[in-house]
Amino acid sequence: MSGKTKEERITVREAAKECGRNMETIRRWIWSGKLPAEKLGNQLFIKRGDLSVCQPEKERLSRSELFKSVELLREKIRARVGEFDAAELVRESRERRHE
Repeated sequence: MSGKTKEERITVREAAKECGRNMETIRRWIWSGKLPAEKLGNQLFIKRGDLSVCQPEKERLSRSELFKSVELLREKIRARVGEFDAAELVRESRERRHE
């Protein structure tokens, strides 16, 4: 056996679970070259060490942290432009597109 240790390879499904992403997202990363993979038969395998391209689920914002950051963003927007109705802005945008 050579001096190199064989790095563990995982499936697209396992990579998606570890990254907290959809399997199609993992496949797009592979197809775009963002994530290296090897095809063995009909299945793609990824070296576990290459998963550094994804942000592990445990490092992602919790739901409450996400809502807090969204509210902070709303406050910043209101400070710049005043009160606004997002739904009304979308309706107006759609109407302008169909004119």
